[in-house]
Amino acid sequence: MSDLDRIVAALAAAPSVAILAHVHPEADAIGATLGASLALRENGKVTGAYNVDPLPPGLSCLPGAAELAREIPSSPRYACYLVLDTSDLARTGGLLNGRPADAVILNVDHHAGNTRFGDVNWVDPEASSAGEMVYRILRRAGFPIGKAVATNLYAAILTDTGSFQHGNTTPEALRAAADLVVCGAAVEELSAGMYGNHDPREWHLLSAALATLRLSSDGRLAWIVVTSAARQGLGLEATEGFIDFVRAVGGVQIAMMFKEVSSSEVRVSFRSRGRMDVARLANQFGGGGHRNAAGCTLHEPLDTAKAQILAAAQTLLT
Repeated sequence: MSDLDRIVAALAAAPSVAILAHVHPEADAIGATLGASLALRENGKVTGAYNVDPLPPGLSCLPGAAELAREIPSSPRYACYLVLDTSDLARTGGLLNGRPADAVILNVDHHAGNTRFGDVNWVDPEASSAGEMVYRILRRAGFPIGKAVATNLYAAILTDTGSFQHGNTTPEALRAAADLVVCGAAVEELSAGMYGNHDPREWHLLSAALATLRLSSDGRLAWIVVTSAARQGLGLEATEGFIDFVRAVGGVQIAMMFKEVSSSEVRVSFRSRGRMDVARLANQFGGGGHRNAAGCTLHEPLDTAKAQILAAAQTLLT
């Protein structure tokens, strides 16, 4: 029996399922979570969708987004916990603490560095996204996919492939996306909700961030900085997509964005081209991700964090 079949069998046997994903979620984590929760509920399961962090504002348009909760209640007691897009147990943010001793943990992820923390693990680094993996679960189980589920899973695949521009845009990802459109994915409404509802302050912040653009002497490394002062009350989610402008600079192999959370915490986003593996870079600082998209958090002042990351990135390029 394949790992996918084991996941399907475990879900079939569970009367109730809590679905959750990693801290600081993005559209793949949320879309996969909501899509799985809605689909399993439509097929007779008691389900709940959870994430320890708030829903990013740009994702409030996703069907079922309003039901996403930040804590798993003690009642009902879930028989199964489906953990999506999460490389290790710590990245659930403590949501699995206090779970029933006999509850089954299903680990479905596409990060190569996954620690296989589940009772049943399906880890496929070749998958474009957790959304694609949930799609494959539903198809293998023979569950119908309606408009709401299709919209969530399409959003997950769309965003984790960089709108079908990144190297993980595989034939399988495109086939899944096409089938989800056939199933009724609300493509136009999704685009308007995710990309057409920006706060004007975000564009001022983007302008300030791009003004900090710097390149290494050989032009292969580029970065921008977003200070806490520049954000002026905007959350870090307002910087979503900023790094794509850095990656778009000709000749750049590693793009980075330094986001100052506080005087002693900096989050760093990485993007790369081709075979340049920025997940290796993120791993050096306790982070992770994929070959062409990764991130980490440093508990250092901004200048210290930037110096450490730049030195490591230069070493990776040699």
